[in-house]
Amino acid sequence: MAGLAAGYELTKKNIKVTILERNDAVGGLARTIRVKGFSFDTGPHRWYAKSNMVNEWMLKLLGSEVMQVPRLTRIYFDGKFFYYPIRLLNALSGIGLIKAFMAVFDYVIARVKARLVRHKLVTMEDGYINQFGKTLYETFFKRYSEKLWGVDCQKISVDWVGQRTRGLNIFTVIRDTFIKSRNVVSLVDEFSYPKRGVGRIAEKLAEEIVRRGGKIILNSRVTKVKSLEGRVLSVSAKISGRDQSIDGTHFISSIPISDLVSSITPSVSKSIRDKAAKLSYRDELQVALFIKKTHITPDTWIYVHPKSIPFMRLMEMDNWSDKLSPKGTTTLVFEIACNEGDIMWKKSDKDVVKLVTKSFVDEFQLIDKNDVVGGYVHRMLKEYPVYHVGYRDDVDEIKKYLIHFPNLQLIGRNGTFRYNNMDHSIEMGLYAAWNIIAGKSAYDIDSVNIEREYLEEKNIENVEDELVEDISH
Repeated sequence: MAGLAAGYELTKKNIKVTILERNDAVGGLARTIRVKGFSFDTGPHRWYAKSNMVNEWMLKLLGSEVMQVPRLTRIYFDGKFFYYPIRLLNALSGIGLIKAFMAVFDYVIARVKARLVRHKLVTMEDGYINQFGKTLYETFFKRYSEKLWGVDCQKISVDWVGQRTRGLNIFTVIRDTFIKSRNVVSLVDEFSYPKRGVGRIAEKLAEEIVRRGGKIILNSRVTKVKSLEGRVLSVSAKISGRDQSIDGTHFISSIPISDLVSSITPSVSKSIRDKAAKLSYRDELQVALFIKKTHITPDTWIYVHPKSIPFMRLMEMDNWSDKLSPKGTTTLVFEIACNEGDIMWKKSDKDVVKLVTKSFVDEFQLIDKNDVVGGYVHRMLKEYPVYHVGYRDDVDEIKKYLIHFPNLQLIGRNGTFRYNNMDHSIEMGLYAAWNIIAGKSAYDIDSVNIEREYLEEKNIENVEDELVEDISH
């Protein structure tokens, strides 16, 4: 998304662009895959943007292809469903009277401690307890987080909590339950979505780039970034199995920042290489089951907490759009967090489909195994950057080094090692392109996705400028 957005803006100004895409189709982490008449996204990618500029940019790009989708998201926990974002009365009634009392008591204790002893929050566990108290943390956050990351919450940085639940706490939940402000637009209940799948954003960008003379080379993996005297001169890539060198005046990188560091030649200092080697990523199996039923659940997606169930999240495509599956059918998409090369990753597609089918049928009892008419497994490398404790210092040092290449810009989730949503990555791509057009660093890419407000809301008083149509300076 980030690279395509940059290419789109540059080709609008008749700037020659070549885009290297490692996969066999555009879209990266937000693709729509089409198999035997079924279309499904690689995970739940709803569109919402706190930036009005970015939102208008997308709506102008897709026009009538965009529809509004009502959202229902729930947590499946110990055989019960809870609304997410958390609804106070639903959560407290669902966990029982004793645990509800403990939840309120623990939250008060956590807030008093935070006021009296301002200790530094380091780990994910610190952050969640500080915001919600120990009982709610252990009930709604600990198990799922460890299932997602595959490690204890004490080994993940508190920054992850800031990225995903910034500004959300008990007071936010209470306010949302009893008070609705006219000045706050909720982004929880409804979102924008392309009728034919989220991949249409990337596909439309690619169509426009090619129409304007830009190049998009699929199945191309960057192997070397050649530099000389503080400037990047070219990149080498393995394209459909053959090595090829591509020259350029400006370079925009959305490849994993650790891969970028290891590919630079002459090689960077050992200290920077060592810091890059510490950065890791969580991979994912995305498993689609094609079902000869429709609207199996009321949800757009569900978070699945029990560790005995292999998938951490599932979504139902006909609750997003009725144009994604043949009439009377739907696609269920399940996400399994894993690491490349581990036992789950090495399973055959057939075994993964069988495992997910049995687990879903047995646990939820919403379909029979005979309702499943097919399956497909999409393997996604580097789905999530892992925020290990101390990662920020490592990333900052790497970026301080790379900033000395004035014709190189970093964008995207893995390119900046920041957990972006689609709109954040697109905004980074726009900024990178506009910097090239302006001939100077007029737009700060690192300023994207650092706002402190709760991600699910935006204040309508803080309306940004309209979409920048032309940059002539």
